[in-house]
Amino acid sequence: MSNIDNMTTGNIITDKETGTRYRIIYVSVKNIVLCEMDITKFVLISMSYMQLVDFIQEHNFTISDDKGLVFDENNLSENIKTKYIRNRDMMNEIVAAYGPTFLGLSGKKPKKRLYEILEKYNCSSSTFWRLCVKYFQSGMKTYTLVDGKTWSNVKGKELKRNVKSGKHSEYVESGIVVNDKVREQFEDALNHYKKGRAKSFRSAFDWMNYKYYSETKIINGATTVGLMPESQRPTYNQFYYYCSKHITEQEKDLIKTSAAEQRNNKRLLTSDSLHGVYGPGDMVEIDACEADVSLVSSADSNKTIGRPIVYFMIDVYTRAIIAMSVAFDNNSILGVTNLFLNLADNKKEYCSRFGMGFDDDAIWPSNIKPRRVRVDRGSEFKSKEFIRICNELGIELQIVSGASGSLKGVVEQSFHQMHSRQNEHLEDNGLIEKRYDSNHHKEATLNIEQYTKMVINFVLMHNQQYDKTYPLTKEMMDKRIQPIPAALWAYGAQKIAPSRIPDKDQYLYTLMTPIKAKLSRRGISYNGLWYLPKDDKKLTKDMFRAGTKKVPFEARMDKRSVNDIYYIRNGNLMKASLNEMITGNADFADLTEKEWNDYRKGKSQLDAKGRIQNEDLSAFNYSVNQEIVESAQKNTYSDKKNMRVTRELEKQKVSRENNIAQRLQDEDTKVLPEKPNPKPKRKPKSFQEAIEMYFD
Repeated sequence: MSNIDNMTTGNIITDKETGTRYRIIYVSVKNIVLCEMDITKFVLISMSYMQLVDFIQEHNFTISDDKGLVFDENNLSENIKTKYIRNRDMMNEIVAAYGPTFLGLSGKKPKKRLYEILEKYNCSSSTFWRLCVKYFQSGMKTYTLVDGKTWSNVKGKELKRNVKSGKHSEYVESGIVVNDKVREQFEDALNHYKKGRAKSFRSAFDWMNYKYYSETKIINGATTVGLMPESQRPTYNQFYYYCSKHITEQEKDLIKTSAAEQRNNKRLLTSDSLHGVYGPGDMVEIDACEADVSLVSSADSNKTIGRPIVYFMIDVYTRAIIAMSVAFDNNSILGVTNLFLNLADNKKEYCSRFGMGFDDDAIWPSNIKPRRVRVDRGSEFKSKEFIRICNELGIELQIVSGASGSLKGVVEQSFHQMHSRQNEHLEDNGLIEKRYDSNHHKEATLNIEQYTKMVINFVLMHNQQYDKTYPLTKEMMDKRIQPIPAALWAYGAQKIAPSRIPDKDQYLYTLMTPIKAKLSRRGISYNGLWYLPKDDKKLTKDMFRAGTKKVPFEARMDKRSVNDIYYIRNGNLMKASLNEMITGNADFADLTEKEWNDYRKGKSQLDAKGRIQNEDLSAFNYSVNQEIVESAQKNTYSDKKNMRVTRELEKQKVSRENNIAQRLQDEDTKVLPEKPNPKPKRKPKSFQEAIEMYFD
């Protein structure tokens, strides 16, 4: 990378003289904060932007980039995944508290907020600083928050423990190696603990021993049940340690009281939508609405297609709309992922596609990853797929109570404002009026591209609009901060930096849908289509080994296109495209999965009609064969003597009947159709009549 103008967080700066590498973790027009790499200490260096530019231009420093590992958290073991989620959520709060420069984390200055967060997540200081060094030196990529032993498996190594960890007893051999099977038993016992208020860790431990580590014994002639030797079962300390890592104090409190009591007695008493919101990107609200307009087809402006669906993601702290989507997917996960794709888009490039633009980045922020998201009980927001996406992105999901639009009133109000701004212009152009004589479908004139441009125009206006109802703080008043979303974003980002998307590949992989593909010698098959990877020798070997078997293959797909599927190989995002060498595969390129499924449905209908036709033909074929055989029936056996001579005579007879001369003769003797008899000629009565008869 040589373009200094594109310098951003995550880039690597290398001192050519010493070879020391630094990671950019904050950049502005004035200052840059670097984190020194390849060391075990957390060292931040702040310098002016122009100074670094001078160093690069004088060829003292070089600027480069790298890619992180892409991973699927669902493939992690339960223990590793739990630790990863804890680390991810903890780091999100650290970023919110000490961003955007993170200089507050370095040095010996008091860090009260840091230790509050560590106490909340039950994390020791040594563990945190070890994570902190890896996280910031990587450019804040989430894969560094996964236990490093996991990536040793990616590289082909496997960690096996054959001896029980921890201090051994001096008096009796006790405890066993805690492997995945034992962890499953611990998890079962922990679930047993969660089922009742009267249960304790000790009683759950006894329950586990009775279920998994008991055996029948005969003592003094009587049959009884006893525990296995201590060297063949886990200790209470091993079980308690596992439980302490997999249940929080809040969960224990909820188990021992009730959800209602905890909610009423221990929740924060909120006063308004800003209470508990610490800065830009900390909390967003998402909702969708059907726009009050009917649109026409982009391909044929005379065809009406109905109402579009508008999705907004609005930042609660600043009231800025940070993502939007206009499509026709209602109550669909595709509509939500459209919104998250726009969240990562470069908004200036997005606007330029529609002939619009803006100057200040704060007007419409790009590449933001919110910490919390508040939604209603729509089917797309309650779906397993949306919950999976939020979990993998490390976004806390808050679903408000049903019929409680006021609990996410910020985004609800933005839709009312959008309609009030647009309806005047949409009148007689497809505006849907709440009247029985509304002719919106007949009056529709706008297509989706034109209406999207109107929505973009509203977003840009909204993010620059003065909001007199916004509750300014004393500090905002002292600094004369205007209650404008763009101004509030710029102000808030200087105090608490919003989280950025550190790895675009990982982010886009998360937004794709997991699919159940199959691997065989022909390639990767999914939903009737065949895919073939490029430059993946390992997968080629796997295909050869699979042979004719269909081996399950983990992959993901963007439902908006069947062209490619994606999978992970050694931490890299790999792509397999439609195999054009298989007949018919390439014909379906650039289709959505819905369009491809419609084709398959049409093929199924053809197959059903074809099956009926084949049955009719088969029955007719059978009846003709049966008639021929019955007509040849006779009362005596055939004579097989002199069969060779008889066969030769019959052979020559057939040859004579199939000769070419006979066919040529048949062509010459074909009877031509008779021509109609001409009308009898009469004698003309005059010269003029003779001329007319001649030309007739």
